Amino acid sequence: MRLDEQVQAWLTRTPGLIETLFDRLPDVLFYVKDQQGRYLWANQTLIDRAGLQDGESVVGKTADQLFPASGLSTVAQDLEVIDSGRPMRELLRLYQTWRGDRYWCLSSKFPLLDADGRIVGLAGLSRDLPRPNERHHSYRRLRRFLDFIDAGLDGPVLIAEAATHASVSMDTLARLVLEVFHVTPKQLLMKKRIDKACQLLEETPASITEVSAACGYADHSAFSRQFKVATNMTPAQYRASRRDYAENRNPVRRTF
Repeated sequence: MRLDEQVQAWLTRTPGLIETLFDRLPDVLFYVKDQQGRYLWANQTLIDRAGLQDGESVVGKTADQLFPASGLSTVAQDLEVIDSGRPMRELLRLYQTWRGDRYWCLSSKFPLLDADGRIVGLAGLSRDLPRPNERHHSYRRLRRFLDFIDAGLDGPVLIAEAATHASVSMDTLARLVLEVFHVTPKQLLMKKRIDKACQLLEETPASITEVSAACGYADHSAFSRQFKVATNMTPAQYRASRRDYAENRNPVRRTF
């Protein structure tokens, strides 16, 4: 739904309203960046998860400065949106805070235009993926589907075959998964594979090739590409970052 001119005028005449509203959303990261991908503004949730004291500490920084483990890939993603003018919508990503806490988010980024229609930056929003409600009436209908994909994570899994196993149509499956998990069936399968890979990388000495095979990827390169898309890190970088977090369990808030 588009805002009409009257609503836009009301928002313009109420300075600070948008900032105040986004600061009240503990599960949403909202930010605005300039043409070089530098933060111009960020809401309180992003400031807290970056381990900073206040919003002034964010201004002028890029993602690789705030989130060293994965920021370089985020900057490249920002510049791609700015250079191409194409929005990024509802992509499932796994992020880490300055303390090492992990959050699955659905992320969107949109180019910002000046009065002449030129791209001058971007606005982005990442929304934490809620925990699935196992008491939801749709969860019971998904039990056989979930058992099927969980049992097959170390090999190829076809969503259509999983739907048949659960005795539901593809359309019904998509609706049920969205109701319970807030993602598509394909995204849910990817999330389960990446979660398993993260666990193996953190808790075992398995090689990247062994982790790849255990998570259903026949090709090591395909696994590394998918892992980087999901986490903005290579598997090796992720393993190193988790080791760093484990060795520094009581980090202090940062200053620049």
